[in-house]
Amino acid sequence: MSIKSQFQRQLWQAIDRINTLPIAAQLTPNTVPLHRTSISNYVCYRSAIALKLSSAWQQTPLDIAHQLTEALLTLSQESADTIGINFTVEVLPPGWILFRLGDRALATYLQECFKIPYFPSVSPNDLNDKFHPKGGRGNREKSQHNQPDSDQLFPIQYIHARCCSLLRLADEQGLIEITDTGGGEDVGDGRDGGDGGAGEAGEAGGDKEELFPVTTHQPPIMIVSPNPIPWLQDTGDSDRESVRLRLTHPAEWDLIVQLFDLLDVMSASDCQRWVKQGLIVSEACNQFYKFCRIWGEVKIHDLPLAQARLGLIGVTQVVLRSLLQEQLGVSAPRVL
Repeated sequence: MSIKSQFQRQLWQAIDRINTLPIAAQLTPNTVPLHRTSISNYVCYRSAIALKLSSAWQQTPLDIAHQLTEALLTLSQESADTIGINFTVEVLPPGWILFRLGDRALATYLQECFKIPYFPSVSPNDLNDKFHPKGGRGNREKSQHNQPDSDQLFPIQYIHARCCSLLRLADEQGLIEITDTGGGEDVGDGRDGGDGGAGEAGEAGGDKEELFPVTTHQPPIMIVSPNPIPWLQDTGDSDRESVRLRLTHPAEWDLIVQLFDLLDVMSASDCQRWVKQGLIVSEACNQFYKFCRIWGEVKIHDLPLAQARLGLIGVTQVVLRSLLQEQLGVSAPRVL
């Protein structure tokens, strides 16, 4: 699901296509340099691979960058195993390669996030083997030794439960329709229909083990209607390049890019970075719910915006559940 890992693989294939010098053979997709950046309200990924290859290939970075972009275009036309979202590629001096995602691509990717795989029968030990690919008994013991404690994970678990509560509330009020196989009653989830802040995570009292009892792994809550989520503003012309993402508030934008970063680090990193970025996403979700209303006037006068914001809550819930259950092998609570 990671955009970064998909772009890295595309660049790696392009390098192999145009040059077989030893340095190219030594590269793997994960070692291709690529970093997310934001330029003029676009999500972009920038690579310095042409600068890295310049000395070994005895060519200027700019020439290498242009060759790689041409190879990327050829690969996308030849292979069915390509990124399923639209993006543009630019070459910038002295040899940067820039992947730019437009609003339509962001909407497509947000919708695709609902398809993150769910592994209902995976045990925690299997998870350690799966997400620490070097494997081996010693590596498993090391990864378990470095596992975060419950205090570190509590804010992430709380926000996951908060998202579940909000989705169920929205379903009850007819804003969306969900599938929910979990049980239990919610406590303090704002059932009066108000827009209370999600910042209660730091104020939640009581014993954490009682608040979030250990449960079996459960699938995420899925939004089945509307499908797709109305991420884009309806311009009446689906082919117009000027179509814009409905989510334009800075807090919405920050939550989106932090979710992308979490998916990126989960695809090629260690559990400590997963948790650190998960905490950043949790705080971004707090700020999003604090500043971006869903109920009240928004629900009445701009239902598509309310549904798009609920869609972002749904994506947050899916990604955090994947982090907690699939990556870390711990409970992803559904009730507050």
